[in-house]
Amino acid sequence: MINKEVEQFKQKLIDEKKEGLILDIDETLSWTIGYWVCEMQKHFGNPENLSIKNLIKRYHYTQNVPYWQTPKALEWMENARENDLLQEELSLIENSNDMVQKINQIIPIVGYLTIRPQSVLSGTTHWLNKHNFPSEPIITRPKDVISSEGNIWKAEVLHFLYPQVVGIVDDNPSVVEKLPSDYKGTVYFYDNDKCMREDINIIPCKTWSDVHYHVNLLHGKTNK
Repeated sequence: MINKEVEQFKQKLIDEKKEGLILDIDETLSWTIGYWVCEMQKHFGNPENLSIKNLIKRYHYTQNVPYWQTPKALEWMENARENDLLQEELSLIENSNDMVQKINQIIPIVGYLTIRPQSVLSGTTHWLNKHNFPSEPIITRPKDVISSEGNIWKAEVLHFLYPQVVGIVDDNPSVVEKLPSDYKGTVYFYDNDKCMREDINIIPCKTWSDVHYHVNLLHGKTNK
């Protein structure tokens, strides 16, 4: 599932003798779930009468909300994933942009790796630029990979990109689960406080300050 875009990205890093971190976007940089939950309950109800915050706390992702697994709701979600303009409306996770810029001074941010489809590349680029994130390539999910298999693809790409990409900041447990046991990079497991696995290098980081701390610990000049 490694396509030409990914191969060219890796080769460019090799040619430039560049190594660094790659970043996830949804629930790592942008509070995508907040927008989705707000819209989903408008269209498809919230029979538990949970607040947006409590609904997210209980289910974490929309695919885990049992009463939103109807054909109409699933169709809405699939259309939303392909909606380029929607990406520009998403909220910023507070302080993520400032902390990413600080991390970029320690080790280069070389790109973004997301299961968003290619169709929302323009809106995603605009959003990243608007919030002053590093201007680097965005690797999106290929057309031949369905959304439900996105994290399998993502883990494979991450494995392939090592050692030019030495790690990722990502919130999704599924990515951690899918990585092979011989993966040598580091996952800064954002918004999580459990390691999940002992066979690969997973660093739980509840906040972006924690991410910055651990990146500096591994890659800061005073530690080399």
